[in-house]
This record gives sequence, C-alpha cells and structure tokens, in this order.
Amino acid sequence: MHSKFSLAAQDSIFAQILIYMKYSIGLLLAFSFLFSQAQEDGFSRPDIPGEVMVDVGFNSWSVTPDTLERKGWASKSIGIYYSKRYELSNKFSFYPGIGLGIEKMGFDNSVSFIDSADYFTNLSIRGISKNKLAFTYLDIPVELRFHPWGTEDGEGLFVSLGGMIGLKMGAHTKWKFDEGNGNKVIKESGKFNLENFRYGYQVRLGFKGVHLFFKKYLSDAFKEDIQGVNPTMKTIGINVTGF
Repeated sequence: MHSKFSLAAQDSIFAQILIYMKYSIGLLLAFSFLFSQAQEDGFSRPDIPGEVMVDVGFNSWSVTPDTLERKGWASKSIGIYYSKRYELSNKFSFYPGIGLGIEKMGFDNSVSFIDSADYFTNLSIRGISKNKLAFTYLDIPVELRFHPWGTEDGEGLFVSLGGMIGLKMGAHTKWKFDEGNGNKVIKESGKFNLENFRYGYQVRLGFKGVHLFFKKYLSDAFKEDIQGVNPTMKTIGINVTGF
C-alpha cells in the first residue's frame, strides 16, 4: 500500500474540502435568502424547535486489509442531522439529535466487495476510475457543549464531547470503468459483511454556525474479519449548522 499521497492527491483532497464547504455554505445562504424573501412577502419564518446540522468529512480505517488499497481522497462522509439544544446553564448545553450518516470508502485497485461468503473479489477489470463501498446509518448523536465565556442561545466559542449510535439502513458498491466505447457503471446493493450497529464518540470545536469535528467509531466495521483484520472507522471534517 502507498505510505503517502502524491502532490496531486493532496491537491484533490483540498479541492474536495473546498467543494463541500462551498455546497454547505451555499445551501445555508439559499435557505436564508428564501426565508428573508418570505418575510418580505408577509410570511414569518417557521419556528422550528431545533436546527439542521451538516457534517462533511473524510473517512479512514484503523487498519486496511492487504488487498484492499484504500483511496484516501475518495473516502468521504456526509452527515445530515436534526438537533435540538437544551440549556443546562449559561456555559453548558445538551444536544440530542437524529439523522443519517452516509459513508463512502474508495479503493485504488480492482479489488472490491461483493455480497457473498467471500465478501470481496478481484474484479479483473482494467481502466477502473471509480471503485467504492457506500453505506448509510440512521444515527442518534448526543453531545455536551461547553462555552468558556458563556452563551445565551448557543452562540459563541464552544468545545463539545459526545457519543453516537447507529443502525445500518443500506449499503452498495459502485464501479465505474472504461469499456472501450465509453464509461460503464455497475452498482450492486447488499449487506457486504457490514455491522448492523455502530457506536462511538465525537469531539467538536468552533462556533455554533461553523466548527470542526472528529468522530471515532469504537465498533468493528465488519461482522467477520477480512484477511485477519477488522478495522474501526474515524472521520474528520467541518460542520455547518443553522438551516
């Protein structure tokens, strides 16, 4: 396996981060514009007792099976959660939530997962441009936020520690390759030996509207070992809140 990324791969990572940030901020601005227009037309903004949080980041495994050469910049995570703040004091708040965690693990070679007793196979296909395993969990995250200088409505600098549990909703593989007369895409759904439940902890740092996060899942990724290993997953990224 490669021990480090090339400069081109690093540039791709930064490009992906900028794209996700642009999309998240763009959505937030679009919602703000729509609400402001509605208010000008005589409609008031809906009083929703909570907020939508969007987590965007990159995934990695604690250990990778020898034949599965993971592609770092293609391994992404998108989390969309509804969360509500419960004030404990002017410095502490509790945030329970619910939503979807959409995970993608990209691979560099022609080895990928199939829904069979072997769990993975060599595709023996040349010209593969996309090779990934994607899975979605229904997540319930909770966190305790600490505002060192106090807060009234959750604004200002904070640091938080929390946990999450999740139930697997579905999974699929996707391969894109050059067939000679154009690109072909194969997409297959299955269980792929993935665990039905996951759990872990999360740490967040920043302001209410934009902050950084780190998630570490303590549960194994798979029900049975693959080539003698069973990785755990971690995610690092950026969050936009306030929809």
